[in-house]
Amino acid sequence: MAALILAFVAVVLRCAGAARPNVVLLVFDDLGWADVGYHGGNFPTPNIDRLASDGVKLERMYVMPQCSPTRAAIMTGRYSFRTGLQHFETIMPGSSPGLPDDSKTLAQVFQDAGYATHMIGKWHLGYSMWSQSPLGKGFDTFYGYMQGQVDYYNRTIPTCGPNLCVYPLNRPFSSKFGPAADGYDFWDGRTPVTEDFGKYTVDKYEARLDEVLCPYGGTSPPSKPFFLYFAEQQVHIPLQAPPDARHMEACSGVVGGTRSVNRTVLCSMASRLDESVGRLEALLKKNGVWNETLIFAVADNGGMTQWSPDWPASASSNWPLRGGKTTLFEGGVRVPAFLSGGALPTAARGRTSEQLLHATDILPTLAGFAGIPVPSRHDGVDAWSAVVHGGTPCRTEIPLNIGRNPLGGLPWLVTRLAHDGATNYSALISWPWKVLVGAPYIEFGTLLPTRAKESRRDGYWGVEPYNYTAPDEDLDLPVRLYNLEQDEAEHHNLANSSEYQVVLKKLVSRVEWYASKDNGWVQPQSNVPWQRANPMFHSWTWAPFRSGPADTLDEVEASEDVAVVV
Repeated sequence: MAALILAFVAVVLRCAGAARPNVVLLVFDDLGWADVGYHGGNFPTPNIDRLASDGVKLERMYVMPQCSPTRAAIMTGRYSFRTGLQHFETIMPGSSPGLPDDSKTLAQVFQDAGYATHMIGKWHLGYSMWSQSPLGKGFDTFYGYMQGQVDYYNRTIPTCGPNLCVYPLNRPFSSKFGPAADGYDFWDGRTPVTEDFGKYTVDKYEARLDEVLCPYGGTSPPSKPFFLYFAEQQVHIPLQAPPDARHMEACSGVVGGTRSVNRTVLCSMASRLDESVGRLEALLKKNGVWNETLIFAVADNGGMTQWSPDWPASASSNWPLRGGKTTLFEGGVRVPAFLSGGALPTAARGRTSEQLLHATDILPTLAGFAGIPVPSRHDGVDAWSAVVHGGTPCRTEIPLNIGRNPLGGLPWLVTRLAHDGATNYSALISWPWKVLVGAPYIEFGTLLPTRAKESRRDGYWGVEPYNYTAPDEDLDLPVRLYNLEQDEAEHHNLANSSEYQVVLKKLVSRVEWYASKDNGWVQPQSNVPWQRANPMFHSWTWAPFRSGPADTLDEVEASEDVAVVV
C-alpha cells in the first residue's frame, strides 16, 4: 500500500510539472571503518567527512564480507544467498555467475521510470554473456571494468601471475598488455578502451563524469533525470599511489605495513578517492543539479587488513571494530555510509542515524525516495522515513550471510577443509544480539596448503600506530554470541554462558530458517573459470564468452586446466 501511495504522489508531482530528483549511488571499494576522518581515521578525507557531517551518517549500515555478494544485494534488493551469489571467494575471472534474470535491478527500476542510467567503475556481477553486463542489467551507459580488480595504470589482470594463475597453460606467454599473459579489462559499453594506457584509472573516471553530468558543456542540465552508479575503484588492491605527488605528501606521516603492504600508499589512494568525491560534488553544482540530487554513499565491505605479509593484502583499519574484509565480524560487515546531496531535506542535515540497515535496503529506499514503484520480489525495506525523519525502526534482524556451502563451485577443494565448522559460514543479527555459526572467515591457507600460512584475520588493527592486537578467544569455535549494544568490538563471546542459552537457541534457529530451501536459500552459482573464457582467445581481453543461457559447458572439463592460486 505504501508503495502505491508513493507512486501516486510521484505521478501527481510529475503532472504538476515538478522535477524528478536525480540519484547518485556512490560505492567505495574496501574502505574501512577507520579509513575516513569522521570515524577517527588518520587518512585525509575532508570531502567525505564534510558530506557525511552535513548529511545523515548511517552508523549501522551492514553489508556482506566481500565485493560481489554486497553488490548483488545492492543491485537486486535480495539477500545474496537467495540469488546464488554468496561466494566467499567472490566471482572469479573467467567464471559464469551473474545476477539472475528473475530479479529486476536497481538500474532497471530507474530505467523503467524514464531515468537516464549510467554506470562508472567496477561491476563484478557477471560478464560471461553481454546480458549479464551492466548494459544488459538496466544501464544506458557503462564505463569501467567487469572483474573485481584491475591495475590502476594499465587496467589488466594477469591470467597467470605469481599469486593468481587462472590459466596455467598461459604461463609461458606474454600478452600485448603485460608479461604475465595479462588480460585487459576496461570498457566503454561493449568496446575495450585502450587509449591512455598507463594513465591512472581514476583520472579517466572523472573525465567520464564530465560527460555524464555536463552533457552540454555545463551550459544546461541533462534532459532527463539520471541515476548514476559510481562504483569507485579505490581503495582496493593493488596498492598503487596516484601520479600526483600531493597525495603521497599528504600521507607522509601515515605509516605501517610490511613488504608491498604499505599504509602510506593506501592513504594516498584514500586521498585521491576523497578528491574524486569532491570532484563529483563540484560537477553537480557546476551543472546546476545539486539541489535536485541525492547521494547515497556506502562501502561494499570492511577494509582489507594486513593479515599476511605474503598474500596480496592491504592495510586498512576498522578500529575499534574486530576483523575486516572477508570476515563476519563487525569490521568486515559494518561500513561507512551516509546520505547527502542538495535533495536531502534540510531538517535531516547533520543527523546521525543508528537505524539497523542492510545493503538490500538501498533499492527500496532509493526507489521510494524517487516515487518509483518497487519490485515485489525483494528482501529490503524502505528506510527513508526512519533515517531521515527519525521514524520507528525499519528492521531488527539481518541475516549477514547464510553459507551452508561457502565454496560455491569449487568442489575439488572441499576435502582440504581443516574442520567441519568451515563448511558453514553464517551470521545473523537480531538486535542487540549477533550469532556466528561455523567459521567467522574461510582460511585461504587451509584451502591451499602449498601457500604460506596466513596470519589471523579476526583481531584488531589500530589507526596510529597501525598495530595488530589478537583477540582473547580461540579461532576454532563452533558458535559465537555477542551483545552488540554492550560490546560492539566483539570481545566477549557469551555462547557458553548458561544465562544466554535461550537467546542463542533462538538465533541459531533463525539461521537454520534462512538456510532452508523452502525459505529461498539456493546453492551458490558455479564459480569455475571456463577454458573458453581465456583472454588469449579474445584478443587478450576479459570479454564475454557465452552466447546465451543455453550455451553450456561441462564444468569438470572447464576446470581441468585451472589452478586459482599457485
